[in-house]
Order: sequence, then structure tokens, then C-alpha cells
Amino acid sequence: MQKWLAAAGLTLSLVGLTACSGSGDGDAASSSSAVPPEDAASSSAPQEMPEAMPEPDLSGIPDPVATVNGEDVPKDDFAAYYESQFASAAGQAQMSGEEMDTEQLQADTLDTVVDSVLLRQAAEEAGLEPTDEEVDGLLEELATGNGLESVDEFLGVLEEQGMDEETARREARNQLAIQAYVEQEAEVEEPSEEELRDYYDELVGQQEEAADQGESGASGTAQPQPEIPEFDEVRDQLAQQLTSEQQAAATDELVADLREDAEITSHL
Repeated sequence: MQKWLAAAGLTLSLVGLTACSGSGDGDAASSSSAVPPEDAASSSAPQEMPEAMPEPDLSGIPDPVATVNGEDVPKDDFAAYYESQFASAAGQAQMSGEEMDTEQLQADTLDTVVDSVLLRQAAEEAGLEPTDEEVDGLLEELATGNGLESVDEFLGVLEEQGMDEETARREARNQLAIQAYVEQEAEVEEPSEEELRDYYDELVGQQEEAADQGESGASGTAQPQPEIPEFDEVRDQLAQQLTSEQQAAATDELVADLREDAEITSHL
């Protein structure tokens, strides 16, 4: 199953660390493609070195960072996710030239952390307890998804980044419990054939529009556009994507309901 709940900030430290472990090659590719064509064409022109990526300042973050239904949320939980979000936002700011709004980023991160705590508390109250086998299965999935050959290797990477095995397994157990809770509480129907067809047509239209814009705005030889697969070839992926979107929307509704009845105190 897709770990779509990661987008809601579940298993915050686990998500943050695994995201960092697989980012090296992608960053290199994106930085090389960011060179403007006119600069790349002139070998004699001096190349401007990219600015060093800023580091997040966590000195002013309190511990605990918040209290949710009487449970203190440790600074470490906030910091792990914030560092991952900060790296992403810093990269975007560097590309766009816009200044980062760190206060807003901290506020958004805290919201995500609180949401995950609320969902985990609700899962615990519902008595949802994943088995050790399910935890092992999730860790194996995460290891494979990060290009690693075994769970032991994956846990070793996490250890290097400051997360011991006990914490990693606890975070994985929390994610599975929350996933089970959302699946239990949310009403998500399998998309109909008509919905899948409409979604496919929309994506095809977007790709054709992007191709037209690329051809009209390009100088020199136009780059060949990727061939659009037939509907039957991508039907399963479309169904998975639409289901994921419905699940994400259902999660938002569950969190909104939980927030209405929760006692939340921010210490930021």
C-alpha cells in the first residue's frame, strides 16, 4: 500500500530521516539542470558558485514544543520533521530567489506534528496495535524504497542520522496504527470507470498543453515529448492515485474533527 499518510506528517522523524537519505542524487541532477542555457553555452564565462544551503536555527524552539490532550510533544519530534521541511523550502527559495518565511514554516510544521499526534492518540484509543510482523514489513518497504538491500542496512542509516532501532520501530508502529485508524474511520470508495477515464483525459490534456507551450516557447530544436501511455496501461496507477487523493481528503476531515475536541497548546 502507498504510505500516503506520510504527507500528513506521520512518523515524523522516520519520514524526515528517510527523505534525507535518498536526496543526494536528485539534488545533484536538479542543480545541474538549473544552469541557464546561455551560461552553459559559453565555456569561457565565469561560473557563479551556488550559495551554501542555510541551516535551520532550532535554538529558539522550546521543549516541549506543544501539549496535545495533556501529552507533551518533544522538541526532537518537531525538529526532525522541521529539518526535512526546511531543506526542501531552502532549495525552492534558492531556485526562485525568494526569501524563506521561517516563522510560517515553523507554524506549518507544528500543525503537521500536532495532527500526527492527534491521529496516533485516536488510533491508540481505538485499540489498534500493529503486530511485529507488520512493523517488519513496513521497515522492509521503507528500506527498498530508499534503495537499500535490507532492513538492517536501513536501520544502520537511521542510526547514523541519530535514530536508534527502538525509536524507528516505534515510529513505524505508530504509522501503521494511524493508517489502520484512517482506513477504519474513513469512507473511501473505489473510483468508478468513468472517474478513471475523466482523470486520464485530464492528465493527457495537461501533458499536451505543456508540450504545446514548450514548443512555442523553445528556442532552437524542440525536445521530443514522452509518449502518452494508453489508458489500459496506466489504469491501475490511476486508480491508486485517485484512491490516495480520497484517503488524503478523508484524513484531513478526521483531523479537523479531532482538533475540535482536542486541547492543544502551542509553546512556540
